[in-house]
Amino acid sequence: MTDREWLGDPTVFHGEGAFWDPSIDGLRYVDMLRGDIHTLRDGEPSRSHVGDVAAVIRRREAGGYIVAVERGFLLLDAELRVEQEIPVFDDPEIRMNEGGCDPAGRFYCGSTAYDERPGGGALYRLDPDLGVHVVREGVTLPNGLVWSPDGTTAFHADSAEQRIYAYDVDPVTGDFGEQRVHVELGSGSPDGVAIDEEGGLWVAVWSGGHVRRFDASGALSETVDVGVTNPTSCAFGGADGRTLFVTSSKKGLEAPEEHAGQVLAVRVRVRGAAVHAFRG
Repeated sequence: MTDREWLGDPTVFHGEGAFWDPSIDGLRYVDMLRGDIHTLRDGEPSRSHVGDVAAVIRRREAGGYIVAVERGFLLLDAELRVEQEIPVFDDPEIRMNEGGCDPAGRFYCGSTAYDERPGGGALYRLDPDLGVHVVREGVTLPNGLVWSPDGTTAFHADSAEQRIYAYDVDPVTGDFGEQRVHVELGSGSPDGVAIDEEGGLWVAVWSGGHVRRFDASGALSETVDVGVTNPTSCAFGGADGRTLFVTSSKKGLEAPEEHAGQVLAVRVRVRGAAVHAFRG
């Protein structure tokens, strides 16, 4: 590929939840509000439908995948066929939104109200034994959950508050400590987040048209222009881990944009940190 290239299916409405899947040497991501899982492998896109909503997908350590759907989780096999459903809540006004796995293989996912009312969502943890626990309540639009390379700190964005929060993490229980502000964006909303091996956060800025990198101290160190209004998630991948994949969205656009809904692949100077798999 070139240093900057558009990939994927231009018909995607709201791309989200991307991760590089080493088992296929390709990118998996979702078209959230259409309930589709998209795969980019050798430049060729394909899709699988799993429900009304597909919020985020990650690999399972034993093979297959976990995907957050509208009101719970699905365990999928390697061919993206449903093996098991795990319901979490039954409120039709709430849906799952974004999440990720910690170094111990626990899967976390935040929920949000369809009307995005303040405090309408929660952050859930799915343990490898498939037990579900509430980690935090009163979140509004949770996004971009990643862990520091050493696993001691979790970073979690609330798009509605234009902030990325940091939490000390108990490595045994997976519980989060006291919330503190790590990054205050000021303009645009933090959506999906990836973390590099230096501890830098790469943040897709909704309505900002770019990805911002904040170093381990929380200081802005780099900005990558995306070329669409609404970038939505970031994921490191490729053969050397130095390609940043950025999904995007058509949602809320007043006028069409040529590449909205596609994936931008950009070569960057630093490799991504490990993306953990679910152990359930």
